[in-house]
Amino acid sequence: MNNQRTKVFEDILYAQCWEDPQIDRRAFAITPDDTVFSITSGGCNVLTFLLDNPQRIIALDVNPYQNYLLDLKIAAFQRLTYDQMLEFFGVRKSKSRVLLYPRLRSAMRPESRQYWDAQPKKIAAGIIHCGRYEKYMQLLGNCVTLFMGRSLIHKLFEAEDPSWRTYLFHTEWENIWWRFITHILLSRTTMSLLFDSAFFRYVDRDFSFGNHFASKVERAFTELPMKQNYFLSYILLGQFYSEEYLPPYLHREHYETIRSRTDRIELVCATCERFFSTLQDSCITKFNFSNIFEWMSEEAFEQLLRETWRVAKDSAVITYRNLLVPRERPSKLAESIHSLSAEAQELHRQDLSFIYNNYVVEQIKKPVCQWNTASKQCAIAEP
Repeated sequence: MNNQRTKVFEDILYAQCWEDPQIDRRAFAITPDDTVFSITSGGCNVLTFLLDNPQRIIALDVNPYQNYLLDLKIAAFQRLTYDQMLEFFGVRKSKSRVLLYPRLRSAMRPESRQYWDAQPKKIAAGIIHCGRYEKYMQLLGNCVTLFMGRSLIHKLFEAEDPSWRTYLFHTEWENIWWRFITHILLSRTTMSLLFDSAFFRYVDRDFSFGNHFASKVERAFTELPMKQNYFLSYILLGQFYSEEYLPPYLHREHYETIRSRTDRIELVCATCERFFSTLQDSCITKFNFSNIFEWMSEEAFEQLLRETWRVAKDSAVITYRNLLVPRERPSKLAESIHSLSAEAQELHRQDLSFIYNNYVVEQIKKPVCQWNTASKQCAIAEP
């Protein structure tokens, strides 16, 4: 989205990432030679990619507050013990987060420090809860608890057998209150009021938000593991089910690895188009675009793919999501950007972040360069 003045970019939109990094990691197969490009979002997935030992990660977001958040998370890894970090982030209950914050100030960039110095309430509440999206999830979770009942929610989480969860879903969950929640709280009107109607500019007018999200929730309840699904537990319980089932970057066994590699992250505040225009050809090997393509027109999407092709190395891998708007590389770019649809579909079946309608994996293909005698350069024709 090119409109940086939209209301959702006036502060932190996502305090956490809402895409499953494990399927990106499988698609990428990151090596020590890789330069990874990723949309910053909540910063969680950028930190997770460090587990695979890339040479460098470029974390870009058009919203500067997302980078301020990642900068603070990096500082927490660098300056706090593992237990203090869970406490500071908001995974564990704590009354001392504001007391831990001064240890982190000097580890951040000046603009991040200036922002967080003025946010004691966000720090006191735990930074993984401070995003606009998380506030919406808290509202949704409170309504679900009120109408559906906490006991039913816990019964579903405790049901290990998918067939039993399926029975509970269809006999106890699907009732008049669930229909109210899906058709009112998950409607286009409500989401436009809480976020921004510009997010849904390219969604068909007759598309049913309620039916779409109801079907995604049914899959999360009946097909995917529930306790391990930290996305679902955060929505329904307002917290992760237990410390055994945290996002990967918060696992105790990953703390030292991530901590030792945080200096490989470069924070960039810009649009993809603007940043890519500053790069030389063939310099990035992995691209995590989140779901930004559905916020732009098909023409802008194609143009950004062309620029991505230019800055990508041969065989570079691209991943992105479709939430509500279908986006895959156009057929005219088929020779330059190959679809890995079979792999993508298999990964999508494993995706704990159940809300996305489609997961896309594509691979850059560049021809062998032709030597230009006159210019004494190796030239590759752009698609």
